[in-house]
Amino acid sequence: MGVLLSRSLKTIAVLVLMGITPVINGQVTINDVKSSFNQAVQMEKVDPQSSISSYENVVELADQVGGEEAEQIKEQAQNRIPKMYYEAAKKLAGARDYEGAVEALDASIEAYNALGDSRNAARSQRTILSIRGVQASTAINEGNYNEALGFYDDALERDPNYAKAYLGKLVIYNEMEDTDKMEELAVTGLQIAGQERDNRTAGDIKKVMRGFYFKNAQTAMAAKDYEEAERSLKNSIEYGNSNTRVHYQLGLALKGQEKWNEAVQSFNEALELETGGAEDKAKIYFELGGAYQALGQDTQACENYKNALHGEFKEAAQYQIDNVLECNG
Repeated sequence: MGVLLSRSLKTIAVLVLMGITPVINGQVTINDVKSSFNQAVQMEKVDPQSSISSYENVVELADQVGGEEAEQIKEQAQNRIPKMYYEAAKKLAGARDYEGAVEALDASIEAYNALGDSRNAARSQRTILSIRGVQASTAINEGNYNEALGFYDDALERDPNYAKAYLGKLVIYNEMEDTDKMEELAVTGLQIAGQERDNRTAGDIKKVMRGFYFKNAQTAMAAKDYEEAERSLKNSIEYGNSNTRVHYQLGLALKGQEKWNEAVQSFNEALELETGGAEDKAKIYFELGGAYQALGQDTQACENYKNALHGEFKEAAQYQIDNVLECNG
């Protein structure tokens, strides 16, 4: 409880200013215990953080007096202490004193656990995780990636099943372009999110990964590294990327490696997903024509080239029909 428990003198000073005189020396009676408890209640309204020392003073006085009534008051005081740590943490977090808030929340967890109140201890724990998330997000926005990783690591030390921390770290390593770390985090993060039934975080992890791999594929395609492009595009699809563009790009990557049968399959998948008109579909039909042509399936090639007779592909498709394949009809 550290610094937060060293505020007794401050509390006494505040009490004196309020016209309340705490018991310091002399014979302690049950009335002193009651008076001190009432003083602590009043202190809550002034400063929850300072009221903690007041309630601790009640506990000490109750122990000196002894008896059933003193014990009951002591129990009430002990029950208020973790709540005051939590309230103090809220104020500190509101003032962006996040480390002070975490310290107060740690103290509240310890106090709640001492009372056997696991529900409220868990609430304090969740609040700490949220604070670490805020700190990490701020650090990311400022480009302080290592600092952000430290906040997420602290969150995971407290709760290894905190799926959002895996997502946060994944975003950081995406910015750092660390593929190995990303793949490791995605696997673990999805496993944890599944266990915790955190579908939203699982969806966000998949979104980051499919975007990452699609971007990698575009770089590879530009460099004519078709094998790498194929791998990245298939990974993007595995993480849920299912649209015309990704399947069309995969077809091109397979075409670049002369994997004609697989290219036909990818182009057909792109065609099924394309919701646009004839001009939008023309480029896919044109590539299908080329793939079938490479396979020696001229009938299918002619059919697809005819479907490609639109927009910018019209002239090229017509040339294949008239001069290369000499398609009939």
